[in-house]
Parts: sequence; C-alpha cells; structure tokens
Amino acid sequence: MNTPAINKKTKAILGSIAFPIVFIAFWQLFILAGFPSARFLPSPYKVLQKFVILFSEPTYSHNIAVSLQRVMIGFFIGTLAGFLFGLLMGLSKTAEKIFAPFFHAVRQVPMIGWIPLIIMWFGMNELPRVLIISVAAFYPITLNTFSGVRNVPREYLELASVYGYKGLTLIRKIIIPASLPSIATGISLGLAMSWSVLMVAEIFIQTAFGIGTQIQKGRDRFDIALVIAGIITVGVLGYAMTLLVQKMVQTLERGRVISTHK
Repeated sequence: MNTPAINKKTKAILGSIAFPIVFIAFWQLFILAGFPSARFLPSPYKVLQKFVILFSEPTYSHNIAVSLQRVMIGFFIGTLAGFLFGLLMGLSKTAEKIFAPFFHAVRQVPMIGWIPLIIMWFGMNELPRVLIISVAAFYPITLNTFSGVRNVPREYLELASVYGYKGLTLIRKIIIPASLPSIATGISLGLAMSWSVLMVAEIFIQTAFGIGTQIQKGRDRFDIALVIAGIITVGVLGYAMTLLVQKMVQTLERGRVISTHK
C-alpha cells in the first residue's frame, strides 16, 4: 500500500543528489583534461583528502562549533528584537510613523558598510561579530512580522471583539497565530542572512577561531583545497540549519491549525 509513497520519496532523494554527482563528475573530467592548473583548482579527491585531514584534527570541529555558537546567539538576539519591533509597528500606526522612515533608511546600508563603524565603537572582539549577525537577522524578521500583523484579516479582529479579546490576550490568541506564516518566512530569511553575514564578520573582524578564519587561512596560504573545503562546510551547515528551521515552522503551523479548530 505504501509502495507509491516510498517510490516518490526515493525519486525525490535521487533527484536531489543527481546534480551534485554530475557536477563532481564534470569537475573531475576538467581536471583530467588539464584545463585548469591543479594549482588553481584541485581535484575532488584532493578536496576530499583535505576534509579527512581537517576532521581528523579537533581544531576544525572547534571552528565549526564557534561559528555555530556565534550564529545562534546573534540570530536569537536579532529574532527577538525584530519580532518585538515589527509587532510594535504593526500594532501601532503612531509607532510606524515614528520609526519606519528611519528603519527603512538604515536597512538600505549593506552590512559590510557598518563593519568599520562597529569596529571603531566596540573593537576587535566577539561583540561586534555577534552584533553584525543580529542586525542581519533583525531586518527581515522586523519586516515580515510587521507585514503579518498588518495583514491579519479584519474578520479575525471582529470575531476577537465578540469574544472580548483585548491587549495581550488579543495579541497572543489572534494576532500572532494569524501572523505566523509571515513571521516564519522572516525567521527563515533572517537565518539565511545571519549565516551569510557570519563569514563577513569572521573574515573582516579577525578571530582566532571560526570557519571564516579557516577560509582566510586557506587564502593566505594559497591553499585552494582548504578554501573549497571551508565553502562546502558553510553550504552544508547552512542548508542543514535551513531544513531545521523549516521543520520547526511546519510544527508551529500544525499547532496553529489544531488550536484554531479547538
């Protein structure tokens, strides 16, 4: 009975791994044909060897753990601040008039443009790295929370008034659940921004540990295999974190649907 579902799942898995396999095959063929010099593009086998060497040393695992910790702390701060700020502007048109023009002007500045000022203010330590990651998450979460709150269907609010929901009860039982799809989108975008800005923070604000530091070391030594290994690590971890957030969002969505039917 479950065979068609299993077949579909198998096809989906095979389809998702087909392109990487084909890409690696063409990469190896180019190397064998001698098009790029091995000095500028190592073979897939050389990159795999580099991975084995890296993961045989505790330093690389520590670099990954440090980067993940930075992202999680910065992402949590940015998410909390963005949610509260977006909720404030969404609930209050007065707050929107006061804060929105400044917010929209500031968010036009690329994150890399803030780095010199942040370094001058806070120095070359852990705080500016976390701060940059927090700001990167703050923008999309604020925008999507604001949009979700403002787009709550009027019928929901009218029904809430019938039940006498006001203040925090209205926010908790009606506004936040109705805004959840938009907020979830903001969280996914915020995580992606946080992870991408992490590399900028680690490379420009030099640190002893982190994946960005490993990539920087590869560049300084002209060790392209190390640079590629670092890039692959960033991509795989970023994708895994995105899948985790999507699963959490789906769980929240199911909880929201169930609660609305009770």
